[in-house]
Amino acid sequence: MPKQTFFNLELERRQAIIKAAVEEFAQLPFEQASLTKIVEKCGIAKGSMYQYFEDKRDLYLYVVDLAYEQKRDYVRKAFEKGGDIFSVLEEYYLESYSFARDHPLFHQVANKFWDSKAEALQSELEKGRLSRSHDFAQFLDDAMTQGKVNKALDPEAVFFVYHAVGKELVDHFDQGQSAQFLKKVLDVLRLGLTTRREEV
Repeated sequence: MPKQTFFNLELERRQAIIKAAVEEFAQLPFEQASLTKIVEKCGIAKGSMYQYFEDKRDLYLYVVDLAYEQKRDYVRKAFEKGGDIFSVLEEYYLESYSFARDHPLFHQVANKFWDSKAEALQSELEKGRLSRSHDFAQFLDDAMTQGKVNKALDPEAVFFVYHAVGKELVDHFDQGQSAQFLKKVLDVLRLGLTTRREEV
């Protein structure tokens, strides 16, 4: 996280550093991103950056936190709106798409974080995965208890499917797709591929 010296900077200078870092980390994965390019873009000496952050990893994780702070402002609306698990998940992915559309660079930063193979990030990635799967497991367990979801399903398998499909939907939703298509995809997950009673 930033040192106090970063917060002591004028707002305009802080924003310039953040903007340059977001642009670099949105374009390249952590291991390929260049701290040199970031300081050149925001017009400060490289040595000065170490007065504000411990290293590139420290700056990177701060930018990732900013991205997720922004995303949380969107997706929390899905949980505030309420409804059953399927309604909430549908709203969650619609809000995730809205975030990706409104903040494309932050969206790319978040995606590159989860796709990273950098050894320096593995502990953070593992903590993040565990936290997300735990939150989803609690949400899913409530739905199973309420009889909304088949209790025989493996929670890890359900999380994997929803996470994979949801990521693909959000990443490609702007390529001619509509909100109606998103609903149709989630409907496949909700009802499965088996013949439905009304179709027999």
